[in-house]
Amino acid sequence: MDPLLVAMEGMVEDLYGHVHRVSRVATAIGQEIGLDEEDLIHLTTVGVLHDVGKVHVDPGILAKPGPLLADELIHMRRHPELGFAMTVDRFDRVVSEAILYHHERFDGTGYPLGLRGNAIPLLARIVLIADAFDAITSHRSYQPALPVEYAVEEINRYAGTQFDPDLAQVFTHLVSSDRLGLRLGFRAAAAR
Repeated sequence: MDPLLVAMEGMVEDLYGHVHRVSRVATAIGQEIGLDEEDLIHLTTVGVLHDVGKVHVDPGILAKPGPLLADELIHMRRHPELGFAMTVDRFDRVVSEAILYHHERFDGTGYPLGLRGNAIPLLARIVLIADAFDAITSHRSYQPALPVEYAVEEINRYAGTQFDPDLAQVFTHLVSSDRLGLRLGFRAAAAR
């Protein structure tokens, strides 16, 4: 097993499970949009390693049950840059750049650089959706797991601002057609 994965395994509750679920959903989106084999391999790697920079974040901040204070939020928001630094010499630059930009938002209000739209690498835009979906539907120290339907509605609500609207539509289609194995009777925005 890669030492970076081993480092993440013992971090915060379910970080290891989180990154693998993100990788699975991101890869499904990538397959749906027709990424080639090399890009799918890169995407799978980004999904698994997108939060690797969190190994350098104070565990008390990672597991804090309430809202983060301003200085804690600044510390937490360094994890993409830390992840980039940890991976840039070990993986293809496409992977490390997607890790760096996985919190950029489609409207330019994300971090660390405030990139906008297609200036954000495609793999980072895909991982952002998968990451948000898993964060919403998994138990966190600051929030209980919420229903899949709610998560999909949130992703659609913020399509065009936080999320790439075309990728949000692809994601919704995957969920509504049960191609992610969620076994739901969900028929939402994609069916409208």
